[in-house]
Amino acid sequence: MANGKAGRAILWVFQAWAALAFVVIGIGKFRNPFWLAAFPRWGYSDGFRMLIGVLECSGGLLIAFPRTAGYAALLIDAIMIGAVGTLLLNHEKLFPPIFWLVVVSIVGYARRKQAWRPAGRGVTATVDTV
Repeated sequence: MANGKAGRAILWVFQAWAALAFVVIGIGKFRNPFWLAAFPRWGYSDGFRMLIGVLECSGGLLIAFPRTAGYAALLIDAIMIGAVGTLLLNHEKLFPPIFWLVVVSIVGYARRKQAWRPAGRGVTATVDTV
């Protein structure tokens, strides 16, 4: 059972680390000189840079909670896949988005059974048998 507790603790560490990282990275999209210069260099508008910042902050906040971590992982993974594509086209280093893609995917997969799901309407479906 110690392995299970250690695994849960490690998952929480990675989850908290990803949450903090994406909130910080997302906020950086609004004021960090690197991002302010990079997006135009890649051919993206300021509006797109800000959208990505908002989505990364949102993903960072949502990945902090087990019930929303899986959905946040999907959002962040989509952004990271786009980042990999952008960096490939511009011949830049691929490690950061690939690293975060792996970390966030692991967290999302590990939290999949705890995911929030909307309650049913309480109406049972009738099936006609022929």
